[in-house]
Amino acid sequence: MTEPDKPQSGAGVSNVLWITERFPPLPGGMAESAGRYVTGLRRTGTDVDVILLRQGDGAPAVHVKQRDGGTDFLVDYAGSAGNAAQRAWALARERHRRQPYDVVVGFGANLPGHVATTFAAWLGLPSVVLVRGNDFDRDWFEPRRTELVAQALSRATAVGTVTREKARKVQALFPGTAVQWTPNGIDVAAWQLLPTEREAGAALRADLGAGDRRVIGLFGELKYKKRVPLWLGALRDAGLRDSVVLLVVGRMDEETDQLLADPALSPPCTHLSFRARSELPALYHACDYTVIPSLFEGFPNVLIEAMACGVVPIVSDAGAMADVVKHGETGFVFPVEDRAGAARATSEALGLSVDGLAAMKRRVREAVAAEFSLRREIETLQDLIARARARFAPKPVLGEGKRSPTAQ
Repeated sequence: MTEPDKPQSGAGVSNVLWITERFPPLPGGMAESAGRYVTGLRRTGTDVDVILLRQGDGAPAVHVKQRDGGTDFLVDYAGSAGNAAQRAWALARERHRRQPYDVVVGFGANLPGHVATTFAAWLGLPSVVLVRGNDFDRDWFEPRRTELVAQALSRATAVGTVTREKARKVQALFPGTAVQWTPNGIDVAAWQLLPTEREAGAALRADLGAGDRRVIGLFGELKYKKRVPLWLGALRDAGLRDSVVLLVVGRMDEETDQLLADPALSPPCTHLSFRARSELPALYHACDYTVIPSLFEGFPNVLIEAMACGVVPIVSDAGAMADVVKHGETGFVFPVEDRAGAARATSEALGLSVDGLAAMKRRVREAVAAEFSLRREIETLQDLIARARARFAPKPVLGEGKRSPTAQ
């Protein structure tokens, strides 16, 4: 396979090696976030090589793609992640020889973080590990994955976390590590509703038969951690089942599917499969509120997408949602797994007058634009990379063909 040469960057611009398991063309919020980060860095003039470790059923292969002025390497593997990592190391070593990297970034504290901190050590470079969600909330407690996460976080020169809560937790476990909050961002202008999208949203609302009832949206992968059953129970407890209609866009686990199909346990519900990003503004516009009652969470893209469209959030205080939503000002927040609290928050939300709801929708849009812009997202990451480079104390790296005195 012939590899393209890396583009030459301007003076003082970092050359970044980015290791990930989630990246376009893969679907999902993590892939979207990784793609957004890399695109943002490349647009500032930073050279970024991406190595995507992509598990599948096909034969091992390396695919090379040019995107946004940079190079993406898709390393496909079906069996051993170790074999894939060795192929990735061969790529990284050769690319570094041609034009040295300044830092290695692992997008995720599990396998990508472990691989990134390993490559950084072998290349004599600083490393940054970006903690996203499941990689820490879940994998830290999985016996087969704990060591990967621990190795990545203990060896990283600097760690970025998608929530303040995770920053505190990582710092408590690894006191000597530089940890920084690196929240997601969004291009608010790209989510401003076009006239045709407003019309489509209004038409969908009519199709839902909402009438005077409020429309609540549930978006994304509604698996166990999203705790939709808990919120449905809270809705019943509050006597609000007949006050709303639900729009579900995405995929549900079996328990959620069964509950939403039972008119005795759930409000009227329309379920749509996953939709392309271009279709989402109209779907958000059909909703008054979006609900994310998660047990644990990273930084859901759905949250700030919906808020950019003026949808009022009703959320648990898991993950970044407590960082983003101010109760009573830009949405409604309840403690994780607190069914009574969820009932109170939902009652308060649905108790808004028409004018009160319209005013909160405006505040929601303004807050996202002011606090979670794409520019802030990239500048925060750049600051973290600069911090890692400033903290890093270079160590001698063994050259090819040389042996350490201790390795006799």
